[in-house]
Formats: sequence, C-alpha cells, structure tokens
Amino acid sequence: MHAVGSDVKLAADKLLDAITDEQIAERNASDPHAWANESFAISEAAETGYCTFHGKSCDPPDGGSVTIDGAYLAKSDVIIRERLHKAGIRLAHLLDSVLAD
Repeated sequence: MHAVGSDVKLAADKLLDAITDEQIAERNASDPHAWANESFAISEAAETGYCTFHGKSCDPPDGGSVTIDGAYLAKSDVIIRERLHKAGIRLAHLLDSVLAD
C-alpha cells in the first residue's frame, strides 16, 4: 500500500489516468515470458537487495530473506508503481482477448 496509498480506488484511478495509447501498444507487444524476464531482471538488480551475485549465482542476502520495511518500500516506490501499471495494462489485454466475442 505504501507505493499507491491507502485509498485503493484513488490509486487505481491515478494508474488508469496515466495510461497512454503508446504505453498500451508497447506493453501488449510482449508475451508473459518476456514479462517474467522483466521481473527476474528487477530481482537480480543490486538495488532491490533480493540477492548478491557470487560469480553466476545470485544468492539470497545474509540471513536468507529480504526485509520489506518502510525504507525498502520507499526505495522501491517507482518500481512498484511501474509494475502495477504494466500489470494492469497487460491483464486488461489478456481479459479482452479471452472474453472477446
């Protein structure tokens, strides 16, 4: 809730209002495999703190887990908003495809 606030409807409205036709076209041009790879790349990025590279291995941080606290959420705010934005567009496209007459 940190990235979008406590008012879910307001958050959804803001995300919807920010969508452009260009973003819809760009986000729907890829497939779920590419979406998973985007998320994986984010998890591997040093700034997310999910893992530390040792050679080719991306190992969990010391202690084996990531602490999701206020500082983490503040640091990840932009990524969280972007992922929600992309997910909403992509889910809408998938539902339109499946439910189209």
